[in-house]
This record gives sequence, C-alpha cells and structure tokens, in this order.
Amino acid sequence: MRKACTTVPSSVIPCVWPFAGAKTLGARILLSIASMLCLAEAGISSPPQVAPARATRVSLGTVSSVPRGQVVVPLFLTPASPETPVGSISAAIRFDGKSVSFQRAEKGFLLDGVGGAFQAEVSKDATDPGKSIIRLEVSTVGENRKALRQGLVVSLVFHVEAGAAPDTQVALAFDKLSVATPDTPPKPIAPLVGQEGAIEILKPEAVPYVGCFFFTH
Repeated sequence: MRKACTTVPSSVIPCVWPFAGAKTLGARILLSIASMLCLAEAGISSPPQVAPARATRVSLGTVSSVPRGQVVVPLFLTPASPETPVGSISAAIRFDGKSVSFQRAEKGFLLDGVGGAFQAEVSKDATDPGKSIIRLEVSTVGENRKALRQGLVVSLVFHVEAGAAPDTQVALAFDKLSVATPDTPPKPIAPLVGQEGAIEILKPEAVPYVGCFFFTH
C-alpha cells in the first residue's frame, strides 16, 4: 500500500539546510535562520494550541416511549476534576407539559454514601401555561459535608400522555443551572456546562412487546 505524502505548498520557498555546503560559521547561522523561517512558513514549528479549561458538566439523558408509557430520565454529574468538588446542584428544567407529565424524582444510590438529599417540585410555567418546570435541589448535608460523586445523581420519572403525538420529541431544557462547593459558605463553580435531555415519542408499533426475564423475575 502506497503511503500518503504531505506536500509543501508551492508558495513556500525551498528550504536550504545548514549542512556541509556552508563553509563559514556566518553562512551556517544564516542558513539555520532561513531553515527555521521556512518551517514556520509551512506551519511545522507552530506551538500547539492550549486546550480550554475543563468544565463541570450536568447532563440529562435522552429516552423514548410510546404514548401512555413511563420513562426514567437520568441526571448525571461529571466534575471538572477531583480538585473541584461539587456539594450541591440547583436546576430548573422546562418541558412541554401537554405531552408528558412529571411523576417523581428517585435518588441514585451514589447519594447514600455521601449523605445526599434532594427535593423536586413541578409547577406550571407562569409565562407559558403549556410548559411545566421542575425545580430540583440536590445537596450533601451534615457538619462535614462530602462532595457529590461522579455519575448518576437522581432519576426523573415521567408519564407520556395518551394524546402525545408519535414521532415527536419533548425537550428537557435547563432554564437555570448552578453548582457549588461543599464549603461553608458554598462557592459557585465555573465553568459549568448543562447538557439537555429529551423524551422521544414513538409509534406503538415501533416497540416490540417481548417479555423480559430480568425485569419480571
């Protein structure tokens, strides 16, 4: 197999390397400078770009169901680094209340090991009656608060309404999102990225109804 070759654009002047052809020290220095300029022109000597700082991430999952079904949407936490402990999450999640309805939030097992607690309440959006907003608060508690662990924090349970239109998608958007350290007082954490989720509405015939041993026994 013939390897692909990278060619230097014709606009770049030929490079002259400071080898035996240069008889004097001054000539060798000049040729060295010329070769470095040639490399810079070709983009070879450009320093690597500095990667942007890592951000703490709060992510909602994307799930699917038929009308009249029930879905569980996970909420995950990914701290930027071990040196950036997260002690609390505060979020307002907006969604179309005509297609799905929020049932409850369920605690992830990772909260048990850090003394975590949560509260979730749903209400109608005052600016858009067709929308609903979940206000979610997750925090570690106690005198010496621990940090939340990376992974599943809570699960949000929704019911897909009978009148939900198939082949549509209900967005789960962060209206507000903030995280803070477990310090006293807590310090806000930045940068922060919120990854929105969705509930996909399927046609009933798109889902095969097969008995599952794992979930039924």
